[in-house]
Amino acid sequence: MLPVQDKCTISARGTRTLSLRPKELHETLTDARAEQATKTWKTKYALRAGIEGTINQALDVTGLRRARYRGLPKVRLQHAFSATAVNVIRLDAHWNPGQPSFTPRTSRLTRLSHQLAARTRN
Repeated sequence: MLPVQDKCTISARGTRTLSLRPKELHETLTDARAEQATKTWKTKYALRAGIEGTINQALDVTGLRRARYRGLPKVRLQHAFSATAVNVIRLDAHWNPGQPSFTPRTSRLTRLSHQLAARTRN
């Protein structure tokens, strides 16, 4: 290891890697990054982000990722009920601003870390 290398990198191995892409790929990536800084791109992406937020809310709230039933008619009914539930939650949030309409889930790991932190304080 060189004497000044520890001042240059923070990686665990103490070395740094450099990735060089082919010229065409590098130019394409640079152009795409430059386009992302434009107002038109940000406007289009804001619409997409809103839609993705709706889908994510439906997945989180209703467990829509897996169907509870077999058969297309029952799955369609489940999706209709899930969409209705998301709409009711959004209406509640609109009518009662500032109040959370549901409590977000907490992962088991987070709950465990809170329990361990509470034990160490006592």
